[in-house]
Amino acid sequence: MATTDTREGRTPYRPQGCGDLLAASHPPSTAAIPRKVGLKDDKREHIKAAAAECLARYGFEKTTMDDIARRVGLNKTSLYYYFPSKEAIFTQVVIEEARLFIGALQTKIESVTGCRRRILTYLTERLHYYRQVVNLHNLSIDTLNRVQPTFKALYQSVLEREIAFIELILEQGMQAGEIRDGQAGRLAHAIMTVADALKHAACCQSDKPWPAEIDYSAIESDLDLIVGLILDGITHRPAPP
Repeated sequence: MATTDTREGRTPYRPQGCGDLLAASHPPSTAAIPRKVGLKDDKREHIKAAAAECLARYGFEKTTMDDIARRVGLNKTSLYYYFPSKEAIFTQVVIEEARLFIGALQTKIESVTGCRRRILTYLTERLHYYRQVVNLHNLSIDTLNRVQPTFKALYQSVLEREIAFIELILEQGMQAGEIRDGQAGRLAHAIMTVADALKHAACCQSDKPWPAEIDYSAIESDLDLIVGLILDGITHRPAPP
């Protein structure tokens, strides 16, 4: 007798105005995963595609290695030949989706005018995407803390690309006379560090078990304030005589 799988995940949070970008970063998968075993790299790609479907359907906690193995036509033991754990597969899936999203977002930002507006739009939509990812994969705060070390190491190349993009925006703002000349690279690094720190603090200090339930409006407000302070600088005004 057939049984019904009741592990369906949550309805994904879709931030307003980011639909096209999110679709680009999380494209619909094919109906079937090829079952012939080819080169190891090809099989890894099939495994990641199968895992993306399972994770989107069931969420991280309820997805098992058996689910992924069945979807790709392997047994669980064979799956460990390609990936050491479910966390390893998950981080690979999320990193690749993030690369696609960041690329689409950076293309979108090219049409935004003004240095400050471009940076704030980038950081805000990046924050919205983070919320969408944790909700889509049904991630808890505990799970985020568990996968954070692996994710951070793999995300480094993406982060460097983001810092370089913010640096370019700053350099263009300096050339246009919107902001004072300065060390654009260090400023870009500082802005991204603050943006990630605010996000991390909001999750760690929240009393909610699911990061998708956190009110991110305060983070957006803080980003606006801090980016403004960084770009404007702190001006020393001498006391009147």
